[in-house]
Amino acid sequence: MLLTSPCAFAKTLTFATDPFPPFYYEKNGKPQGMQYELAKIIFSSMNTRFKIKFVPWKRALLMAESGKVDGVFGLRRTQERQRWMIFPEEPLMNVYTVIFKRADDPFVFDGIPSLAGKNIGIIKGYTYGNEFDKSNLFRKEEVANLRQNFLKLKAGRIDLVAGYRTVGLHVLKEMDMLGQIVKCRGKIHVSPLYIGFTNNPGNGKISRKFSKHLIRFKTSDECEEVMRSIGILPELISPCK
Repeated sequence: MLLTSPCAFAKTLTFATDPFPPFYYEKNGKPQGMQYELAKIIFSSMNTRFKIKFVPWKRALLMAESGKVDGVFGLRRTQERQRWMIFPEEPLMNVYTVIFKRADDPFVFDGIPSLAGKNIGIIKGYTYGNEFDKSNLFRKEEVANLRQNFLKLKAGRIDLVAGYRTVGLHVLKEMDMLGQIVKCRGKIHVSPLYIGFTNNPGNGKISRKFSKHLIRFKTSDECEEVMRSIGILPELISPCK
């Protein structure tokens, strides 16, 4: 699956997205990350080259909507986006949204109702599932990134933080705060993340082919072993065996 002659590749696809470690990000001028490595496996099996332009999220969406790139990494599938983007049948990966708290906080998460009266840090422009987004049981405070939220949580300026589990743990490790802030048991929401393709000529066929190869890989005998080798829990790309 991974051994492909360079001359076999035809069109190079260009995707836009914002850095989203540990899923995809740039280091020393080169793309890295869990989702990037998974996409590399799938596109390689298709004999297709691709590259990523890292730009602010809103700009990535504008570039896709205007057809300046072939798609966007890490995209949620919505009715509005389906009007101008092509989504594969199969999501690239699932992300789990959880609640983070201070380690000395006795709070126990037990569904959205247990958040009543709390002041919760979120990231501007992100969604945390319909039930959370529409709830008026608690107050939501928006900031630009998780790092800001964790600093506010540590300082006691907010009660809790909502965020993607894998991303949150990665950020806490970078901030050397894993022992001070912990994730609660349970989850708020599970979001499938896709590689969305623009309506550029030929991308519909590429999207269908991508989905076919992705499903084939997820149901292969080597899926779980390969995923663990690049740091992805098999549950994140269910139905990986």
